[in-house]
Order: sequence, then C-alpha cells, then structure tokens
Amino acid sequence: RVIRGSITGFAPDQSFVSMTEAQKYQEPSVNVDTSWLLVGHIDETMSFLKASTPRGWILLVNDARLAKSMLEAEVARGNGATPMFVGMNWMDDQGNEQPARTTISALLAKTDIMMASAEAAVKVDEQLAIFKRETGITDAEIIKVPFLHEDVQGTSLAHMPGTVNMFVLDDKTVAVPNPHGPIIDGKDLFQKQLEDALAPYGYTVKWVENW
Repeated sequence: RVIRGSITGFAPDQSFVSMTEAQKYQEPSVNVDTSWLLVGHIDETMSFLKASTPRGWILLVNDARLAKSMLEAEVARGNGATPMFVGMNWMDDQGNEQPARTTISALLAKTDIMMASAEAAVKVDEQLAIFKRETGITDAEIIKVPFLHEDVQGTSLAHMPGTVNMFVLDDKTVAVPNPHGPIIDGKDLFQKQLEDALAPYGYTVKWVENW
C-alpha cells in the first residue's frame, strides 16, 4: 500500500493517481490528513522499516507525549538543569541566529511548545487510527519516536529534529537526524531511546547533522 499525506485542494495530478492505481500491485492509497503540518508530508510523522515480523515491516510514528514524559521524568530525577540543543542556533524572524541552548526545565515551561505538542499528538492519533483500520497493524508492530512540536503560522513543525524522518541505508542501517537532546548518564536521551527501540530488530542508527 502507498500511504500519502492528504491536503484538501492540494493533491497529486489525477493522471498520476490513475497510473499508480492501474498497476494492480497495491490496493489504492491510504490517505491521512497532513494539512495541519507546515510542510504537509507524511514522513514528518511516520516512516517504515523492513523487519522480521509476520507483516514483514514495522511502523515508526511520532509521539510528542512520550517526548514530554521523558523530559518530565528527568526533572523528577533532578536533571531539570541539564542543557539541550547545545551549540545549535535558531533563526529569528529577521534572519539572525540566536542560541538554541536551553534546559529540560526551561523547555517544559514553554507553554506554546507544550500546547503545540499536545495538539500534534491528537492529530497523529487520528492518522494512526486510519492506518490501523486500513492495514490491521497492532501496537506491538509500532515504534514510538519522541520529539516535540511548535506552531508556525498556524501549522505544526518539529521543534527539534524530527527523528522519525530518517533515511534507510540498508536492511540494518538507518541515518537519523541528531536530536541534540540532553545528555543523561553520558548519552543523548533521545538517541538512546531510538537505538534501544530499534535494537531488537537488528538496526544500527547512524546519527547525522541535520539541524
């Protein structure tokens, strides 16, 4: 099956749709709403990896709630002052670079980021419900990928590198954007989560700079 982002009034040319559906190799596309995303691409929230499962693949899906809960857990452990986004910069509205460095506690205190992340989580739930209905995939075949969102001109954008949007190098290696998360016990919190989640499927993660 082809899974594709769907935005009202902005869709592939009908001749292209007819061509793909005429192949008869796959059922018609699964369309999920991506109109709430700044870019509007399905790979902002979902990706897929070949795996030794009954289905033959697993789904990776963004989970902003998990990102927040992971950071809250570190605050509870006394790590709220741990820095994030060290050495990185934001671009302001005037095109000037500003340090992105913050702390776990400071990021959690940003109500706009937390609100945008909560709204994104609801939208991803809606996407996932469609995909489960269309494919029959179960929670056991889904890998949660945590990162937060921000609001940009009324649409949603990953606030930190969207690690679900990866590049598959081969059957056992993926290239993933470096999240520049907090270093906890000598390891980036978000890097460790994804490495641990993919390890049972035999995947090695290569972290690349894509800030």
